[in-house]
Amino acid sequence: MKKRTLLATSLVISGVSLIGCSVDSGNKNSVSDADVSTEISTSTPINDSSETNSLTETSETTTVEDSSVSNKEKATNSTEETTSSQKEDETAENEDQRESPQGTVPVRKYSEEEKEEASQEFLDWAVSRAEEGNMAVTDFFLGHGASGPGDWFAVTEDGEIQLQQHRTSEDLPGYDAYDIHALGGVVFYVSASDVTGYDEAPKEAATVEGFSEIVDADYPMHRYLLGDNGIVYELIASVDEIGSFSGSYGMYAEDGKKKEREPEFTFKVSDDVDAQKEWTHILEGY
Repeated sequence: MKKRTLLATSLVISGVSLIGCSVDSGNKNSVSDADVSTEISTSTPINDSSETNSLTETSETTTVEDSSVSNKEKATNSTEETTSSQKEDETAENEDQRESPQGTVPVRKYSEEEKEEASQEFLDWAVSRAEEGNMAVTDFFLGHGASGPGDWFAVTEDGEIQLQQHRTSEDLPGYDAYDIHALGGVVFYVSASDVTGYDEAPKEAATVEGFSEIVDADYPMHRYLLGDNGIVYELIASVDEIGSFSGSYGMYAEDGKKKEREPEFTFKVSDDVDAQKEWTHILEGY
């Protein structure tokens, strides 16, 4: 009897122990499952957040890139507009420079005193200009020995310009025959004697020699004629071509109709913008 009681008691205790183990095992599995579930549940929002952040970053990058492209386009358009504006300004400026010599001073008859004063003013400017360029300049732009009674003249691209009415009492062909009249003139050149600024040599040289011993033949001469229309006319040639004091000019015959001497060159409207402005400014004072 005692043995049976002990055996039953033992079986009961073993059963309780087994049940406890089963319960512990079940709890462990439940906790393990809960942990995994929690990890999965926690991991999922993180991934969503990462994807959201990634999308946000991508959106921001795209926005920055779009902004950068937009700014580049604006900068390019701005540059193109500026360049176009500059080109228009340069074109307008060049057109103004081409048009500026034409018709800016009313043509009228100047007295001999006014001619001398205006010519001297331009000569003063020319001397300073020559010194800056290491050149020589003279106002002895026309010289000749004995000649016929007809007018001395030159041919410009605007027509004939009267240089000298040899006989003031006769019209051969006379003042009214010309649309343009020279109030004076200067000649720029590189001196063979290294003179810079005003050069007295041309006025002291023999007419037959002209500029031949005065000008350095390696450089061209620049003859300027100062028109009463406010335009400076220029001829650029070598000393061999226009080296005489009357080189490049023509002369009318004694009847004032035929030409005893035909000019071989045509004076152009000078491209010297500074000279044009200076001469216009001088005449505006008269």
